[in-house]
Amino acid sequence: MKFKVNRKEIHQAVQNIIGVVPVKTTIPILANILFDLQGNVLTLTGTDLEVSISTQVDVQGEHDGSVAIPAKMFFEIVRELPNIPIELLCDDENKISLNTEKGFYRLSGETKDDFPRIKKTEDHESVTVDANQFDSMIAKTLFAVSSDELRTTLMGVFAKITANQIRLVATDGHRLVKIVNTNFVSSNLDREAIVPTKALNLLSKNLQGCEKIDLTMSDEHTVFELAGTTIFSKNIEGQFPNYERVIPQDNDKSVIVNRELLSSSVKRVSIFSNSITHQIRLSISDGQLAIQSEDIEFGGEAREKIDADYSGDSIDIGYNALYLLDILKHLDSEEVELVLKDSSSAGIVYPQAKKEGEDILMLLMPIRLNDE
Repeated sequence: MKFKVNRKEIHQAVQNIIGVVPVKTTIPILANILFDLQGNVLTLTGTDLEVSISTQVDVQGEHDGSVAIPAKMFFEIVRELPNIPIELLCDDENKISLNTEKGFYRLSGETKDDFPRIKKTEDHESVTVDANQFDSMIAKTLFAVSSDELRTTLMGVFAKITANQIRLVATDGHRLVKIVNTNFVSSNLDREAIVPTKALNLLSKNLQGCEKIDLTMSDEHTVFELAGTTIFSKNIEGQFPNYERVIPQDNDKSVIVNRELLSSSVKRVSIFSNSITHQIRLSISDGQLAIQSEDIEFGGEAREKIDADYSGDSIDIGYNALYLLDILKHLDSEEVELVLKDSSSAGIVYPQAKKEGEDILMLLMPIRLNDE
């Protein structure tokens, strides 16, 4: 195999793939990226057996061929090079030479035969979604995904596509995000899957400059096709929880506050919260919202008040400050609405200003207050 390519182009391609390569693995071949040259098109593929990604680069090809190259070493070499042409040559013994005007580098590769073959999904109808809209939906759900390996079905984002909407849901048991986009038409398609976070993170990193995503779902796999790049992911097996059941329907207390004011106040007050629970207290009364916390162990205490649009019975409720800040950070509107019932029921946070065709809901479970 022999080809020439500009450093900038090959660096970008490897950078897009390197995220799927496992840092530690008991299968050494997975630490490689497969280079496959056909004519003037170089295809790079990386996989961890659960998620795979392939991308294509235009090169000046001289001899077709394939080789698996150590991902970390190759990436570090190319990253440190200036933006100059690179010649890559691989011999019959999978010895790889990189030649530039600055120097010469040699490393050992592996045969293509040892690299896992990516099983393609069966033919299924695909749908086209707006890349920017879908990327925004991903960003607003990934933070709520669970990291608990004992609850595997919560370690991904539940995605559902129907004829007139696309829905993403994520929860870790403490908070839940549901976002529905109705700026979408998919004929009569009706599919759902739990997509691993790794696949969605890779998708977001590869969306620069893309306008559309071709999305295909089967019972076992989800495939995202971009311009020149394909991300292939196994779905997480199991049944996603019945999230609609935990969303309260009878919360009758509505509080509207400035999102930045609330976020800034929570950040300051939470400095004095317990280092394990991060508990803060929200005390809501006519026209104002008080945020307070105390750490009994160290004798620290803080309290702030901000204006709020609220009229009704006073209510005190405890939250994990970090979870609340995460929710506020992932909402776009200037003001947010907290819809509550009492100190022991889940609260719902909405953006006051909604984007056309987008319906977003964020749920947060309370923490029991110490004086209850």
